[in-house]
Amino acid sequence: MLDYTLWPDNFVWQHLHSLGWFFAGVLLVAYLYRTVPGMSMAAAGLAGLLFAVEDAHAFPAGWLANRNALLCLVSGATTLIFHIRWRLTGRRHWLVLALLVFTAGLFCGEATIGILGYLAAWHLTMEQNRPRFRSLAVVIYYVVVVCLWRLLYGTLGYGTSGSLLYVDPGQKPFLFLQVLAERWPILIAGQWLQLPIDVWIILSKEKQIIFSLVSTVLAAAMFLLFRPVLKCPVARFWAIGMAVCLVPVCAAFPMDRLLILGGIGAFGLLALFVETCFVSPIASAPWRRRAAIALLLFHLPIAAMLLTVGTIGLPAFGEFFLLATRESPTGPEITQQTFIYVNGNDFPVFYGRVVSIVNGAPAPRRVAQLASMFNGNRIYRKDLSTLVMTPDNGFFAAPLDHLLVSENRFREGIRIDRPDYQAEVLSITQDGRPAVVSFRFHRPLEHSSLRWLCWKDGRLREFPLPKVGESILLPEFKIEF
Repeated sequence: MLDYTLWPDNFVWQHLHSLGWFFAGVLLVAYLYRTVPGMSMAAAGLAGLLFAVEDAHAFPAGWLANRNALLCLVSGATTLIFHIRWRLTGRRHWLVLALLVFTAGLFCGEATIGILGYLAAWHLTMEQNRPRFRSLAVVIYYVVVVCLWRLLYGTLGYGTSGSLLYVDPGQKPFLFLQVLAERWPILIAGQWLQLPIDVWIILSKEKQIIFSLVSTVLAAAMFLLFRPVLKCPVARFWAIGMAVCLVPVCAAFPMDRLLILGGIGAFGLLALFVETCFVSPIASAPWRRRAAIALLLFHLPIAAMLLTVGTIGLPAFGEFFLLATRESPTGPEITQQTFIYVNGNDFPVFYGRVVSIVNGAPAPRRVAQLASMFNGNRIYRKDLSTLVMTPDNGFFAAPLDHLLVSENRFREGIRIDRPDYQAEVLSITQDGRPAVVSFRFHRPLEHSSLRWLCWKDGRLREFPLPKVGESILLPEFKIEF
C-alpha cells in the first residue's frame, strides 16, 4: 500500500523499500546471534556474515512480490530476540512484545509459523535448569495466537485451493505429511550444500523422487558431520530450530527463497561447528576440519558469487512471464478475439494478457490454453469446429503444469464448459489424468474471433489449423537438465 500510494510507477523506490526490510532483517539476525547465550563474539560475527551473503536471499530481496518473506524475517527475528530477553530477565513486557510482533508476522506471511520451531528449540535445549516440559509449555502462548490466526485465515477465505504444488496443511493434513517427507530433505540439502533445488519443478516425477532420496542421504550425512558439536546446548538449539522451521514451508514446492528463516539456525550451527573444529580437540579429526573449510567455501565466496549472479540474473525470471506479451499478435482487432494457445504454460499465457492491459496496449478479450508446452501434442481435427488433443504422456504430466491443477478427479465423458468451447474427456490415463480431450468450439475454427497460437522451436507462432480429418504434431518444448 505504501508503494502504490507514494511511488506506484517507480520500481527503483519499490526495490529500495524491499532492500530496507532486508537490511533490517540482516541486522536483527546478527543481533540475535549475539543475544543467544553460548555464542562467542567470533561465532556470532561469522554467523552474521554467513547469513548476510547467503545466495538464497537473492529472490526475497530482489523480487517485489516476495517481500512478505523479508517481513517474516524481520518479525521472526524480533520475536526471538524479545522472547529470549523475557526468559533471561523474567520481565513479562518482553513476552507481550514478542506475542505482538509474532502476530504481526503471521499477517505478513504464513512462513512466520516456522519461528515456533526456534521457540520450542529454546525451551528444549537452553533452559536445562528448569523442568523441560514445564518450560516448553510456555510455547502454548504462541500456539494460541496461531490457532486464532488460522481461524481468521480460514474464515476470510485465505489458503490454497486447486493446486497440486501448494498444499494447505489445515485443509489436507495427510497430503501435507506426504509432501513433507519428500520436500523437507531437499530443503535441508539445499540449505547446506548449495544444491540447485529450484530445478525440482522442471524434473519428472521419477527424478523428483531420486532427488528426495539423495537429499535424505545427504541430510543424514550432515547430522553425522555435526554430531560432536551437537553436544553443546546452543548448537542443538540452532539445529532443532532450523529443522522444525522448515516444516511449514514444505507446503510450497522446494525453492531457495523458502530458506530465509531456516538460514538463521543453519548459520548459527555452522559458525559453532567451525569454531569447535579449530579451537577444540575435535580438530584431531582432519576430515571434519576439511568439511568445515568446504562448508565455509560453499557459504562465503561461492555463496557471495551466487548471490551476485542471482541478483543480476533475476530479471531473466521475469522474461518467462513476458514471453507471450512480446511475441503475441498486436493490433486493434485483437480486442475482439480470443487467443487460443494450443500448447503453452499458465504463466506466459495468462500474464501475457495482464501485462498488455497494465501497459494500456490492446489485449485479447480472452485467452485459452488447451495443452502443455512441456509435452508433445498430437492435434486432430475432427470437424469444422472440433479439435481432439492427445498429449504424449497425457495431460498434466509435467510437474510445472500442476500449479493450477487440483486432485485428479477426471473421468471419461466429463464435460467442461468455457466461453469459447466445451471440452470433453474422451479417455483417461491409469493415474486418473485426461489422456485424450476434444475441444468443440461454438464457432468454426477459422472464425475471425479466434486467433490460433502455439509454442514451437522456442518461439510463439501462429498455429496452422489442420484440415478436417488431418493431424499436426507439436513437439515438446524442452528444458534440459
